Amino acid sequence: MRYDKTIHTFKSYNRLYDISYYIYRPTIAPVAVLQISHGMCEYIERYEHFIHFLTSAGVVVTGHDHAGHGFSINKKKDLGYFSNDPFDSTLVEDLKTMSVITKKTFPELPHFLLGHSMGSFILRNYLSTYGNDLDGVIISGTGGENKAAGAGILLAKILAKVKGDRHRSPFLNKIFFNGFTDHFKDENETFAWLSRDKRIINTYKKDPRCNFIFTLNGFMGLLRIMTTVTKKSYAQKMPKNIPYFLFSGKEDPVGNYGKGVIETYQGLKKAGLRDVTYKLYDNGRHEMLNELNKEEVYADVLNYMMKFVKKSRVN
Repeated sequence: MRYDKTIHTFKSYNRLYDISYYIYRPTIAPVAVLQISHGMCEYIERYEHFIHFLTSAGVVVTGHDHAGHGFSINKKKDLGYFSNDPFDSTLVEDLKTMSVITKKTFPELPHFLLGHSMGSFILRNYLSTYGNDLDGVIISGTGGENKAAGAGILLAKILAKVKGDRHRSPFLNKIFFNGFTDHFKDENETFAWLSRDKRIINTYKKDPRCNFIFTLNGFMGLLRIMTTVTKKSYAQKMPKNIPYFLFSGKEDPVGNYGKGVIETYQGLKKAGLRDVTYKLYDNGRHEMLNELNKEEVYADVLNYMMKFVKKSRVN
């Protein structure tokens, strides 16, 4: 272990949960801090292999388990349940709280924020209001416009009126993920879309904090955020003077096999964002930080950050 790990809590924006958050301090002099906004049906401690790599290079890592995820729950039934109002600002405001904590704890360090998958959509929402407080943005496993998202929200609302918003619908879950699994149906593995690494998939399946069906409440909240941030006009609201790095696998269905990532990149450039780059990894799937070539991805993320750390030192 090359870090000192501490676990803390803060009250969620919706007051429902004590949000668990984590600080990983390197045992060498720190040079930067990376805050992580994790994805759907996972939690920060899944990133500890990546965190070990970063702290070995002097990068502090912070992050929280989103509301209804990981250890930011009161009971198991809260997994995949965001807030009593699924359309409120809890996910974005909790990300802001974590950002403020990070800034106050490490005011002298360049502050980068990485969002993966669901966490990338939350991050993109966050950037429209609070993004200017960051030194750099890293977007992993994101996607472009999803024209079916509106219909998904409507279906979830209808089901919630009948079943209640804590209901977990295998039907809606199948619709949401069907396109992801179809591409890899020859592998006969529900989670093949996540990674080519079978060990990652097996661990994920056995983890009750990962392998669960979202509540209708969770689907409504997530789909609303996705609908909002993937509108072509939305990029105009994002900070134009900070650097962005987007990465994804070419076989990631969330990013429409690279097309959605390129669409997002082009939208950011068209909106006038000055420093945007992207990388698509051959054969890579959704979780590039858990892929067979993860060390390559780790190095790319670190090199991206260090480029701007060196610039800030010169200036």
